[in-house]
Amino acid sequence: MHTSRIRATCVASAFFSTLCLPLGQARAQDAIAFSGYMRAAIGVSTDGGRQMCFGLASADTKYRLGNECDADIEPTFAFRWVHEPDGSAWGFLFMPAIYRTWSSSKNDGGDLPASFNQVYLFGEKLPALARGRVWAGRRFYDRLQTNINDQFLENEDGDGAGIEDMDLGFGKLSVAWLMNPYLQPINNENGVQWRTTARLTDVRTLPSGALSLWLGYYGYSADEGAPNPSPAPDPQPRWRVGLYHTLGDVLGGSNLSGAKIEYSDTLRQWRVVSQQTAFVAGWRTAFDGIIEYRSKESRDYEALPWVRSDWFTVGARSDTQIAGPFRFLVELGHDRVMPGDGETQTLTKLTLAGAMSAGTTASARPTFRLYYTYARWNEAAKGPGGVYDHPQAGALGKVAANETSGASFGVQGEAWW
Repeated sequence: MHTSRIRATCVASAFFSTLCLPLGQARAQDAIAFSGYMRAAIGVSTDGGRQMCFGLASADTKYRLGNECDADIEPTFAFRWVHEPDGSAWGFLFMPAIYRTWSSSKNDGGDLPASFNQVYLFGEKLPALARGRVWAGRRFYDRLQTNINDQFLENEDGDGAGIEDMDLGFGKLSVAWLMNPYLQPINNENGVQWRTTARLTDVRTLPSGALSLWLGYYGYSADEGAPNPSPAPDPQPRWRVGLYHTLGDVLGGSNLSGAKIEYSDTLRQWRVVSQQTAFVAGWRTAFDGIIEYRSKESRDYEALPWVRSDWFTVGARSDTQIAGPFRFLVELGHDRVMPGDGETQTLTKLTLAGAMSAGTTASARPTFRLYYTYARWNEAAKGPGGVYDHPQAGALGKVAANETSGASFGVQGEAWW
């Protein structure tokens, strides 16, 4: 969910100094790098009870300001204990994570469930790989994210191995193979799904512009003689192609525009998207706007008819420095879901927020926000696949299912480092 984080190098303690130095040529002050991300909030509905986060279940995203019903903590530790004279380094990255949504039905007493989202070995800036990287393990991979709605246009998180960011002179090449052998489809006890991905990035088009090509193929392997407890057919191969262009120095910000196609015997999907950021110095205001259209046809099995669902979204956020650490934010977003066999669903969300941040820019963190969110949706969005069915609707969704508007307020803290 986070594409750019400010990394801080920590001075290792006496314990890590004595542990790491004999293993390689690392100096104590750069043996460990600590970075991460965190957000947490508390909010209530104006109708009473827990905050509801407003979104359409069949939309790909929702607008996030004042609309995140979850807690996410991702501290990241990178250990580089071998430093070679040629500038390359070898090490290990470890990221425990804690994530909880407000809609959880578990009676966990408020505990925060933990997981290990990234655990992998790496070598970086390797001359043998054109100053690229080699890695193996579990990691966040091939992520291309839009901040305003926290959407991953590309995301191939998982277990695997690969080579990354090899400098070819005209661009950087990355190739990976990913597979989790412990996640088998139910239709074959020995079946396993795998993915191959490739991307070519940083292909210069203008002094401040670059083109990126993202490719992926999803396959399936199984022993045909193994027990088959389900009559369901094997997962179908799927491929994807994404083409994206970034352009800096536009209106004091940057532009990301792209298109993506995904195809298999059970999925036919394409999308176009454009995101523009800007900064108006005289107003001390940063802007972030996005427009996107996605068309999707899917079916569970090849013999079934196609089910269509198109989605359109447009939204923008402004972030203005009032004085010192104080800021004022406004976010307005509109979603439309157009099913092939039903009425169009619409949802409009508005958030007003006051904030205090550790700096004078919109990206300064930590930041603490006091927000008020109001949403309105049409009659079609009250039914199945609408607001009530959204994963983060929470218990209040049962009430909002009979309404066409709702509001909430709360406090949120967010930081990356």
